[in-house]
Amino acid sequence: MTKIFATVDQVTINLPYIDKFSGQDSAITYAEKLHLEEVLGEMNKGRGLNYYSEAITFYKNQVKIMWNDKRKSQGILLYFTATGYKAWKSLGRLQGYCFDLLNLVSFMTENHAKWFTRFDDAIDIFDSDLTIEDLYQQVDIGKILVLDGLGRRIKTENQRFYGQDRKMTGFTVGSRSSDNYLRIYDKKIEQTREDAAYLDLARACKSWIRIEGEFKHDKAKAILKDLSSFAEKDDKNAIQQKLVGYIIGQWQLTNSDKRPIKLWQQLSRLADGKGAILPLEPRLTDRLVQELKWFLTGGAAGVFYRVSELFGEIGKADFLLFMFEYVSKPNRKEHFSIPKNMTSDLELIIKQHPNIQTINFYLDKAVKEIEKDKEKDTRHTDQSND
Repeated sequence: MTKIFATVDQVTINLPYIDKFSGQDSAITYAEKLHLEEVLGEMNKGRGLNYYSEAITFYKNQVKIMWNDKRKSQGILLYFTATGYKAWKSLGRLQGYCFDLLNLVSFMTENHAKWFTRFDDAIDIFDSDLTIEDLYQQVDIGKILVLDGLGRRIKTENQRFYGQDRKMTGFTVGSRSSDNYLRIYDKKIEQTREDAAYLDLARACKSWIRIEGEFKHDKAKAILKDLSSFAEKDDKNAIQQKLVGYIIGQWQLTNSDKRPIKLWQQLSRLADGKGAILPLEPRLTDRLVQELKWFLTGGAAGVFYRVSELFGEIGKADFLLFMFEYVSKPNRKEHFSIPKNMTSDLELIIKQHPNIQTINFYLDKAVKEIEKDKEKDTRHTDQSND
């Protein structure tokens, strides 16, 4: 009989500096509120990650609170590895505390936390008929499709299988730098090492597949917004439904006719419609601005920069004149060929912008969003999952 459990894995939280406190004093105050030293043992001084210069650490660096007093605008970063989060919960329980996700969300709300910078959500599936090897073979021949949350097929170049000892053991979908990233892998193989934390559990089960959703940026913010309203109800029995829902709402594994495979049907029944991650900002669906951002961040703009550097002002002018001529007579020999999706793209843009403004308006909007994305990258801490 297949058994399914959903848990929070790694989590990273952005907190504000406490008024008139230094980074260290703010970090220590937050640590006290979470009972970190009491539960996890001695507090140590450590190094920050990325743009955070200093940190206090607990439980062999599995929990860190980081800051940089020269960059106060990026706030304080609370970082739990998967091991650190589990230790905080389980060791806290031994000391009479009931730490869980809802407690953490309440802590965030009470302390005006800005957002999750990363939220990893895991579903453990024991004794299922599906294996990674089966998944690989069926995806390879098109019997299983991988779709996004809108039902669109995800390109094969964004899917990657990996393995060991000539056997497929894992599968990833998407990019680590994107808002959401999927991992499906054989947890039983991972945990059969002699030094593995769950060796006994791995030996006792027939199979153990783990599905992990890694959410960052706007997706992580949306999860906090969803959980904040949920925490008020204190419905702890339904938290697993939401955790499952976050994953199956972003990715679908289906048969070739786009009907969910058996496992995904089980997960859908378990989620029962909960865990929808709604987009926070309309820019995520603004086709025109997205196209301009692509142009300005290494697309055509990158080519134009190279031409300018290699051929100077005259070459730059010749290049522009050539481009004007090249697109002036589309679908003719030695001219621009209009892609098949161009008509639908233009229809979407017109629908989104019925009172379309000047191109300068949208260029300015695209540049501002690019600058916001750069700020996110400086704040983001992208640690590998343990």
